[in-house]
Amino acid sequence: MGAALAKALAPHCEVEALPTVGEGLAYEGICPLMGPRGHLASEGHRKQGSLIKDFKNGLALTAYKHVRYMRQQRGRWDKIVVLGDMVGLALCKAGGHHVDLYIDCYNSGYASTYSLIEKNLIKRTTAKTLCRDDILAGQLRADGLDAGFVGNIMMDTLPELSFDVTSLIENRTPITLLPGSRAAAKKFFDLEITAVGRLSSKYELTVLVPVAPTSDADELIGAASLKPVAKNSDVDASDYLAKALMFDGTPVHFFKQGIGTLARISRFVAGQAGTAGFQSAGLGAPFVALVPPDARPSRVERNERLMGESRISCAMSAVEISAAMDRLLSDPEDAERRGRIGMERIGPAGALDYAVRLVLGN
Repeated sequence: MGAALAKALAPHCEVEALPTVGEGLAYEGICPLMGPRGHLASEGHRKQGSLIKDFKNGLALTAYKHVRYMRQQRGRWDKIVVLGDMVGLALCKAGGHHVDLYIDCYNSGYASTYSLIEKNLIKRTTAKTLCRDDILAGQLRADGLDAGFVGNIMMDTLPELSFDVTSLIENRTPITLLPGSRAAAKKFFDLEITAVGRLSSKYELTVLVPVAPTSDADELIGAASLKPVAKNSDVDASDYLAKALMFDGTPVHFFKQGIGTLARISRFVAGQAGTAGFQSAGLGAPFVALVPPDARPSRVERNERLMGESRISCAMSAVEISAAMDRLLSDPEDAERRGRIGMERIGPAGALDYAVRLVLGN
């Protein structure tokens, strides 16, 4: 989302990005990266004990480096935009910077309203806040803050494919599997394929897989014991990565990202991913969410409140995941109903263009 905003701003002004965690690969070719790189043992994935693990592996030092860098750069930027959660605001406050625009991608009026501490941080740091829904924006306005809702920026930044995938679907029901972008992607994908394998004799399916930049299609194919085959010859596109077959001949197609294209045509999307899961629900595809045993119960509950019946939470069990998939495959009307709930809860696009105009003063 940050990279998409930077790309939209880059033709009009000089843009620099400071990712607080990770390598910032999404910004490659768009704008230079500034500041120290932060790395978390948890990969930013909130699990039970993850915060303690991060502190043991240098979270405090990483935060200190960021704050020190921000203090050294006071006066460097004409405008500052924070996109994400409260971490960016806290770093700016500690570093002595005023934030012109805060785009909140984390909180939701359906699931997690602002605490008094968060409201105070916004009030003391930020000129303008764009929220994910008008419930939250209304809470800030009631406290005298400049806040609004003009759309959900994650729906403005959907990765799309460069071609029409219809020819790959044939007369089958398309479903999308998300391996995710973290180290456990291969394990998750193997489990997802195992769950689909319990249903492939009952339904004629086409499996679609968006591959994150940190994953590899060939490695995913090997992890799930799929049979690699030649790609469909009628599609010649660089973002069509690979094709494989399941044990019964069910086709599995791999793409360079593309969840925006794939979720729109899929009966459902299944996986452990965060943002891509929300985006899928926002496009009307019910989300079968894989919940690891060490997931924080409070976070699982929060996401369930946010997404409502558009999300079906499953333990890391092929039997349970398969049962959820079967429910959506056997009842298209219920899948559509759940999809409508997801679109309502996640909200429409619109925030990106508004943010660009606001930053540029148009």
